[in-house]
Amino acid sequence: MTENDERPRNESGEYVQEHTEEAVLEVMKPLEPYMTSEIADELGWSRRSAYNVLSRLHENEEIRKKKPEARRVIWIRPE
Repeated sequence: MTENDERPRNESGEYVQEHTEEAVLEVMKPLEPYMTSEIADELGWSRRSAYNVLSRLHENEEIRKKKPEARRVIWIRPE
């Protein structure tokens, strides 16, 4: 860790999550299909961070997930 690390921390000194479900839902239009890379690019996140948040949203049944190919996932926000 560097001294210039300005990421926000909570009262316990732990890093606060910057990659939120709300941020993803704000950029997703209902019924529009998105690939993980599109969400990551739109938010300036890594693909892994975007995938993790999208997966949480899917687990909470807030978005749908389609897997048309082995290494491709499409995410859809319902109406």
